[in-house]
Amino acid sequence: MKNRDSLFDREGFGDEIASETEIDLLIKEHSKQVFILAFSYVKDHSLAEDIAQEVFYKCYKNLHKFRKESSIKTWISRITVNTSKDFLRKRKYNLFHSPSHLMEVLVKRKSSEDEFLEKENRQSVMDVVLSLQPKYREVIILFYFQDFNTEEIALALKMNRNTVKTRLSRGRLLLKEKISGLEGGNYET
Repeated sequence: MKNRDSLFDREGFGDEIASETEIDLLIKEHSKQVFILAFSYVKDHSLAEDIAQEVFYKCYKNLHKFRKESSIKTWISRITVNTSKDFLRKRKYNLFHSPSHLMEVLVKRKSSEDEFLEKENRQSVMDVVLSLQPKYREVIILFYFQDFNTEEIALALKMNRNTVKTRLSRGRLLLKEKISGLEGGNYET
């Protein structure tokens, strides 16, 4: 899904309030990424959906402010991070709420035993990722689940690229420790 910003790179894009076509394309291409990122903060399926709706509403209202200094993906991610953090600040939402439905959205139900076991392993890994401190969790999710590179993460989170690298490294170590501590922890990192 890299470099799918073709409609958004054209001349005149973002000069006015967004058209329905532009917003439909934004939603189609970025809704999964927005949901996962929002979920990583609130750890609740319906709240993440609400935040995603708010993010796309903000995109609709502010698309004319998009300066093309970064990719549209980075811009939307920044809006998602800010909206999620605002929600948590306003509601003082408990960050340790159990992540029960994320994998339902990410993994289609399969009938074979192998696919069931794979889903269970992914759920266990996702639970471990979501148990990390937010500063490690957000860079791990952006890097591994959203396919951001370190520079894009630095832009989206407004931090130094070396800080991103350090948090990725420490996050990986924490994941490795936690996963190896799981019963039968034979997961590849």
